[in-house]
Amino acid sequence: SAHAHCLARAKEIERVARVHRDPFEPILSVLEAESPLTEYRRIADEIVRLMPDGSRYGRSRAEATRSVLMIRLGLHLGLRQRNLRELLICPRGRGHTPERRLEEMRRGELRWSERDAGWEVLIPAVAFKNSGSSFFGGRPFRLILPDLADLYAYIDDWVNTHRQALLGRAADPGTFFVKTV
Repeated sequence: SAHAHCLARAKEIERVARVHRDPFEPILSVLEAESPLTEYRRIADEIVRLMPDGSRYGRSRAEATRSVLMIRLGLHLGLRQRNLRELLICPRGRGHTPERRLEEMRRGELRWSERDAGWEVLIPAVAFKNSGSSFFGGRPFRLILPDLADLYAYIDDWVNTHRQALLGRAADPGTFFVKTV
């Protein structure tokens, strides 16, 4: 019968057309490159090259700065999206969030280190999905960011000007990265 024939064909098509999502598809060209880090660096450089003038296009400049910092911090830190998204900010001259409080919140913080004269990222081990791994050994992840390619200047501009430009009158969530309100 026609019904049985259609059913058989539908099952054949179902076997062939397995629908799946390849999480690497959007970045496959980068992963297949000879030097993936160089490719990501080129993306950051292109954003900087096309960055609009802040005096005329404040919001666009702020969004471009956010994009550059997302890529650059992602490359330097190698964090999962959640850890990067939840990273708190402690501007220069303010008291750091105590480590015990960061553990309770299961979040990290980007803060200025007077001792090391650099921007430091401190994330308690419990904030990571794989916190029990031997990599942490119960200790927090701590890294002083290198001031390569004006990274500190971008961070300072972001913290002092651009974050507030994107937040407008909305309440500051205290995270390093903020969405445009």
